[in-house]
Amino acid sequence: MTIALHTGAGRGRLAALVAMLAAFVAVPSAAAHSVLIATVPERDAVVEEPPARVLIRFNEPVDASIGAALRVFDDAGNQVDTGTVLRPAASEVAVEIDDDLEDGTYTVAWRVISADSDPIRGAFVFHVGAPGANPEGIAADVARDAPLTLEFLYSGGRFLEFAFLFLCVGGVATVLYALRSAAERVRLRLYGILAVSAAALAASSLLGLAVHGAKASGDDLGDAFTWSNVSAVAGTRFGTVELIRAVLALALLAAALVLRRAGGRVHATASAGAALLAAGLALTPTFAGHAGTAGALAIVSDIAHVLAASTWVGGLAFVVLALWLALEQRWPLATRAVPRFSTMAVVSVVVLLIAGTVNGYLQVRTWRGLWETDYGLLLLAKIGLIVPLLGLGAFNNRYAVPRLRAGVAQPKERRRFLQAAGVELVVMTAIIGITAFLVDTNPARHELEATSAAAAHGEAGGRMSSDVDFGAFRATVAVEPGTSGPNRIVMRVEESEPEAPQLAAVTFEASLTEPKLGPLKFDATSAEHGVWSAEKAEFPIAGEWKVRVAARVGEFDLYVETISIEIGGMS
Repeated sequence: MTIALHTGAGRGRLAALVAMLAAFVAVPSAAAHSVLIATVPERDAVVEEPPARVLIRFNEPVDASIGAALRVFDDAGNQVDTGTVLRPAASEVAVEIDDDLEDGTYTVAWRVISADSDPIRGAFVFHVGAPGANPEGIAADVARDAPLTLEFLYSGGRFLEFAFLFLCVGGVATVLYALRSAAERVRLRLYGILAVSAAALAASSLLGLAVHGAKASGDDLGDAFTWSNVSAVAGTRFGTVELIRAVLALALLAAALVLRRAGGRVHATASAGAALLAAGLALTPTFAGHAGTAGALAIVSDIAHVLAASTWVGGLAFVVLALWLALEQRWPLATRAVPRFSTMAVVSVVVLLIAGTVNGYLQVRTWRGLWETDYGLLLLAKIGLIVPLLGLGAFNNRYAVPRLRAGVAQPKERRRFLQAAGVELVVMTAIIGITAFLVDTNPARHELEATSAAAAHGEAGGRMSSDVDFGAFRATVAVEPGTSGPNRIVMRVEESEPEAPQLAAVTFEASLTEPKLGPLKFDATSAEHGVWSAEKAEFPIAGEWKVRVAARVGEFDLYVETISIEIGGMS
């Protein structure tokens, strides 16, 4: 609650600055999706013999226990794999396929659950013998997006889980501490709101479990609520945490009802139980996401992040509700509750600043990640929402809070105070909404790492070259752009012995050892003095190719050298 962070003009300005920085990261950190790093056969590869199996490899362990994780189709859409998913390693998924595949193009579609518990999918093609009539494959048909309704429920469910979790955790802390002096009538209503929030969190967690399974398996919405789907998800790490969250929320519901039934009496057992349950709920986002597998620093910072954000955002909501419910006792309650919540909020903002800085570094790492990735752009959008919060905080710090604390605020000023707090809640709700998309977006550092890796392997284009010496000549042989598919081989004679005869003919022969392919022969023509080129040199798949360079001098002298050229995947 920005309005409650200020106890004086100087301290207020400092608190406003801290609040601004903390709001950049005032939501749980997004997790990192697993990245596909290799396939066997390679993407768009041409193989002479049908492979015995298809394998995909990721940069970290993935879950393939839900639905058909890996499928292989021919051009007609017929499934040609055996349907039995294999797990050679935690980061690998494989499926056996028929041995009698005909020549042509085959499409591989895959769906797995990433280490951050989000479903990810993709498709690629390979060719047996030669590309078929449709060399692009049928990825559009077999790797379709989830139905729009399912996508809406998935993203909306994420938003609701964050919102209700914040209300539960922040509500418990605020009701038991900042609002403990509220009238019995107000506290009874707040316990009821806390119970409703806990019930809603349990329901949204169970809904999220079902929808998560349907999205992971590629099924329709109607399949989400089948026993086979729910039981399959329950066996995953994500499903286990969702079930634990639902159980904790139901237990918190019971504790809130006990506190409500106790009325004005202090119920120490229920209060302590509610506090422990709220703390347990704050742990669940971390262990359902990637932070739970990313090391101690990521775990600690993420837990601190969730606790602080919940206390700040959920606590603000309960303070506003309490003031609204207090009616004629609203402003006397504000003089007691606002200072207490101010202490909670200041601590929360400091923790958010530290934990958010750690999380931001772990997920972005470089400045360019902010504007070169989808994650970075979403993060910038979230940062942009801080502007109205800063304006409201500056106004309340300068005018509203000091007069409220002194008990001299006029009715118009009081209304403005509540309106400003309401707008703050709206902006915070928008920030939570952006987070629902952030947690489903590949973090900037992973996206940049994938781009850099692609460039390193030639997948982003380039020029692969090597020097060669034969006889009286020294030359440089280059393959451009150095990716699978059509290339241009250029040999430039850089040095020759004095009075050496000119080259009469040049040929190139390219071979690949694993899988065995070639030799592929390309005749070169002389474009200009000292330059020979083969314009349509087809390297069908990526790999380390051996290129045999044969240069004929005169009618009888032939010089032969072999060089290695690394060909990257198609961009």
